[in-house]
Amino acid sequence: MTQIATTETVVAPFNNVRLSVRGRDYLLTQEGDFFFVTMPDPDWEAGALANGVDISKIRPPIVKLPIVMTTGSHHMQGYWVASNIKNMLRQIPWIYLIPDRRWVPREDIFIAPPDSPRHFAVWNDNCIVCHAVAGAPNFDLETMSVATHVAELGISCEACHGPGQKHKSLHASSGKRPEQNDPIVHPATVDAKISNEICGQCHSYFKPPDMLAFTKQGYSYRAGGDLSNTHHMISYQESLTTIDEGLVPFWNDGTCRISGREYTAQIESACHQSGKMTCLSCHSMHDSPANDMLAKGMETNQACIQCHSKYADKIEEHTHHPAESDGSLCYNCHMPHTTFGLLKGIRSHRVQSPRVLSNAKSDHPNACNLCHLDRTMAWSADKLTQWYGQPTPELTQDERDVAGSLLWLLRGDAVQRAVTAWHMNWKPALEASGSDWQLPFIAQLLSDDYSVVRYLASAALDRYSEWKPIAFDFIGTEEHKRASKQKIITSWEKSGVFPSADRAGPILFDAQKGRLMYERLDQLLKQQDKRPIYLPE
Repeated sequence: MTQIATTETVVAPFNNVRLSVRGRDYLLTQEGDFFFVTMPDPDWEAGALANGVDISKIRPPIVKLPIVMTTGSHHMQGYWVASNIKNMLRQIPWIYLIPDRRWVPREDIFIAPPDSPRHFAVWNDNCIVCHAVAGAPNFDLETMSVATHVAELGISCEACHGPGQKHKSLHASSGKRPEQNDPIVHPATVDAKISNEICGQCHSYFKPPDMLAFTKQGYSYRAGGDLSNTHHMISYQESLTTIDEGLVPFWNDGTCRISGREYTAQIESACHQSGKMTCLSCHSMHDSPANDMLAKGMETNQACIQCHSKYADKIEEHTHHPAESDGSLCYNCHMPHTTFGLLKGIRSHRVQSPRVLSNAKSDHPNACNLCHLDRTMAWSADKLTQWYGQPTPELTQDERDVAGSLLWLLRGDAVQRAVTAWHMNWKPALEASGSDWQLPFIAQLLSDDYSVVRYLASAALDRYSEWKPIAFDFIGTEEHKRASKQKIITSWEKSGVFPSADRAGPILFDAQKGRLMYERLDQLLKQQDKRPIYLPE
């Protein structure tokens, strides 16, 4: 995850690549085995912003800096340069998207208000916490110097097993595995609380109890210790009063929705609170693919049946879906993709039963309508009442008449729109709800205020190559975005591929007139939740 920049670790092109954003130009070059960026001085820009200077009207000094470190290797990769402050690293404001093979401005890969100021990330007091072992920032605020130290870059053995020097010495002296006095920690054999906290040291939403102490020493937690002594876990209730306006790490039912914070979500689950479930119930660090790190068989219902064995022989009776369908995969209902990060939906790790609540009470999209995209919330609520005896919720007329997915997609907040847009490209949802009606609604997102939402819409459009008349760039000009939206809608109308009459109403299609209900669509768009939202990752 964190590596010294070399020809083996840098995945992005640096062959005289010229990039421009917000009136700033960047030149990426490679000279032998070394990589450089010629750019506006990030220290100068960060300092000017901190002092309230409008940097858009000032030409900054230009510097040529070596790329010294990389972070990321699966989905995207960021690059770090040495600051004028000795030993402090700043990230260049561009990220390389690995699957897309393109450079993108950093602000365009996160859910953040479009008018947000540029953020000049510092590695030493941010990424160091979880993407290095035993990181200590060592900021000296008096001399404004930095002497950062880590035991090892990346997420290595000691992050999960604790300091290994004594363990190594005992092995060396005995010539075999020591039976006693070995301090090494085994997350798979310690009790559930300690095992989960080993993962929770990073996979949670927290802050240091003492910020000044952290800037010098970092976090003192070591695997096997008591996490509450070193990490202050931020709860939903605390976030309501202590977090800056616009920063929304939780759905309003208390479910954490930030990627990489699985422990914060998991501790709200009955499965966790029973004391039986640990992260290693489903994940394996050594014997699984690097992406998701699921242990063998945990991509199936065995993940849940290993504890809930009473459902093993009556899956279909419990789910009311065909046994071999995606609707009978436990985690599709109990761990839906309502966490967001890395430009995609991620499974929530708050394990809970699906339920339908009015948007007036809950902003958390429910699992049923994220799969049955063409159905109303009332339809889902009725099924949950019939099958599981859930109370019938009070729903608005819109929630009774319009597909839940469209309510989130058109009038929802930025996170609801992003999560729903991702599901518009999720294979199980397309199989459950058809794929002959989404295009004009996806097109509405091409001019969304949030670049992440536009990115997800663009990804969903790739399924419609026969109707997609243009190559859409999610960070293109306003004119390009508006024109793209209109061309795609026109192309869909001419295609004549429309939904069947029995499904038309909830998805805003007038079957008699053979046209979309544009007036109703526009009404929902005008109700869109425009609150500025920043979702950290």
